[in-house]
This record gives sequence, C-alpha cells and structure tokens, in this order.
Amino acid sequence: MPGVGGSGSADDLPGAPEASRGEPVEEVRRIRRARIRALARLRLLAGALRIARGKAEWAAYRRTVVTAVSYGLLGLAFVLGVIWFFFPGNSRWEPAVNSLTLVAGLTGIFVERLTAEAERRTEVLRAVADELQENTRLLSDERFSPNTPTQRQVYPRLVVSAVDLALVSGALGRHRDAELVGLLHRWRDTVHLFNRRLDLTEISTFSNTISSAELAAFHRALHRENSYFAATREMLETLLNRLPPT
Repeated sequence: MPGVGGSGSADDLPGAPEASRGEPVEEVRRIRRARIRALARLRLLAGALRIARGKAEWAAYRRTVVTAVSYGLLGLAFVLGVIWFFFPGNSRWEPAVNSLTLVAGLTGIFVERLTAEAERRTEVLRAVADELQENTRLLSDERFSPNTPTQRQVYPRLVVSAVDLALVSGALGRHRDAELVGLLHRWRDTVHLFNRRLDLTEISTFSNTISSAELAAFHRALHRENSYFAATREMLETLLNRLPPT
C-alpha cells in the first residue's frame, strides 16, 4: 500500500521481488540487504583501485590482485553450483553461476598475460644483472690495474648485448621501470664510448712512432681519478645498485 505522500513501500519499488513468487517477505528483504552490501563493497573496491592505479605499488601487486579475484570468482561459482545442485528449485542460481564463471574466465586471460609479462621481465633483468657482473669482472682485469707495467696492452671490451635486448624487448614497463630504462640508455652510451676510447688508445699505443714517455702518458690518463675509466666504473656500480631484485 502506498505510504505518505504517495510513495510506495520498499516492496513496491520496480524490480523488487513480488509476493506472487511464493517467497516470504523476510527472505526478500534479506536478499535485498545482501545486494546492497555487495554493491557497497564493490564501490569501495573500485575506489581503492582508482587510488592505487596511480601508485607504483599497484604495478607490483596487480598480478596478485587479478589472480586472487579470478580464483575467488571461480570458487564462488563452484559453491553456488553445489548449492544449486542440492536446491534446484531456485532458478536464480543459474545466471549467478554462469555470470561468475564468465567473469572469472575473462580475468583469467589477464592473469595469463600478466604472468607472461612478469616472467619475461624477470628473465630480462637476470640477463642484465649477469652481464653487469661480467662487466665488473672485466673492469677488474689486471690489464686495467694501475700497477701494470707501462707497455702496450690489448684491453678487454665491455658488453651490452643483454642491455640492448632489454631496451628493445618491451619487457620493462614505461612507468614502473622508467628510471631503470633511462639508466640503461646512459650505460649503453657509456659502454660504446668507453670501448671506442680503448680502440683509439690501442691504435695510438701500437703505433711504431710512439715513445716510452707517450706510452706512460696514456697509462696515467687511463688511471686518473677523473678518467673515463673511473666514471664508467662508478656508473656500473650505480646501475647495479638500482637494478631491481629478481
């Protein structure tokens, strides 16, 4: 019966289950309250996701969140399916089970994609870390030691194949790894210049016209505190410290 001011009661609202369905009024109200609570939780979750979307933490935990949601929906669909099996008279279980299964399947696609991206990123970072460790070993070679006798040397070259692969593979995120990508670009340029300088040094020192004094000058220039060798080693240490753990 309409209430004061011509407004109907809660049971007269459009979409409300009617008494003709044979359901008790208390059961209808309980279902309505459950729906309201579920919608409130969804609004809270949507608000939390909007806040976390702009943070770096969301990039790190999004795979876990999507995986948990997918398995949660599948588990809920399974429970509803079991209940529906024992209480087949309630036809509302069927759309609920089908909808949850469909949503879980769609989110499962994102889980697979995120998992593949995470695995590829981990492999790329491990390759870069191994290459940087190898470059550290090369820079510690005795031919770069200031105690090495002044003589003609063929110096080892630094490698950047894994860094090149990391930069062109797309495995590093634009936002999550923006700082790391910038450091890798700088390191790549530094290595190319360092190897180029070694080429010029070897060409000059292996010349037939070079004197012992000029050879000693090349040796001192290589081991100055502000030399390009020292700057390269410092940048390598910085990159190793900034590299994310895998």
